[in-house]
Amino acid sequence: MPSATTSNFLYNKQMNYLLHNTAWTAPTSIFIALFTGAPALDGTGGTEVPNSATGYARVAITNGGWSGPSGSNLEYSNTSDVQFGTPTATWGSISAAGLYDSAIGGSNELLFVAYLTVSKQVNNGDGAPKILAGQLRITRATC
Repeated sequence: MPSATTSNFLYNKQMNYLLHNTAWTAPTSIFIALFTGAPALDGTGGTEVPNSATGYARVAITNGGWSGPSGSNLEYSNTSDVQFGTPTATWGSISAAGLYDSAIGGSNELLFVAYLTVSKQVNNGDGAPKILAGQLRITRATC
């Protein structure tokens, strides 16, 4: 999975903290969502896999579940496999992942969007989808 891109919400929180001394409390867990159509960086649009009777739910990575920073791009990555539920209905062609501050409800803000290099079709009866340790990467942007 390629590196994730920072959402508008998170970018604004970081900049307001640095430039305006506006405090922001980071979430204690980051929840990974799967999409058949990626959301925009402002958190709108996108098509998340429906969680009603499909076996799908967002998966949490708690603080401390990330390695890094490493390398010249200061990369962070998941330290454990991220395992989703077993599909009980077809989820469709997964093309992106979103990293959120909550499972569902709450402030439910998009933090990062990651675009899959190759889409993955997930059908009813397939094994539980998994993102292997080290495969979900967050890096700073370089030009």
